[in-house]
Amino acid sequence: MAKYPFLSAHLLAQGFQVYTREMVCGSIGCRHEANRFVDVAAQKQGFYYAFEYKSNGDHILRALPQVENYSQSFDYVIIVAELPRTEISLDLRRGVRIKEFLRLGAGIWTVKFDRLKKEDEYGNTWTESSNPQFKVLSEPSLQNPHPKNKEWIRLKFQNYGKRLPLLKRQVSEGQKELSEY
Repeated sequence: MAKYPFLSAHLLAQGFQVYTREMVCGSIGCRHEANRFVDVAAQKQGFYYAFEYKSNGDHILRALPQVENYSQSFDYVIIVAELPRTEISLDLRRGVRIKEFLRLGAGIWTVKFDRLKKEDEYGNTWTESSNPQFKVLSEPSLQNPHPKNKEWIRLKFQNYGKRLPLLKRQVSEGQKELSEY
């Protein structure tokens, strides 16, 4: 299963095919060698998407070099930021630092979870996250990936699909796709 199953499930519901492992993007033009691991890679309608998930405990600004690298291999780059956030304003009109992502053409999504306090029979408590709610703050801009890097990504999807199937939305027997109506 994918690294972030809640994100993969959401993407599947949106019609994406999801690569089920963390993917390394191509290396040509990547200035930040340590920032080439894409959390969730997906494809839809012939375009390749890189999704970088930032939990509310992970500083979103750490994604700037990742966006720069991913744009060298993927058609679209999207940051998925878990709410609440304290280190940066996600207000696209007033947030100074968030505009750096917009300048790079990254899309900005947020996800918020319902938090449930749980307790086991020994009195240990923990917080469980459920019911992710996604919101699109900004659509991504089409990037101009290096052709060799993009081919690398295409081959990763193609070859991985031969070994193990890509995650695809399943339609039960007797059901029709919405587009068939």
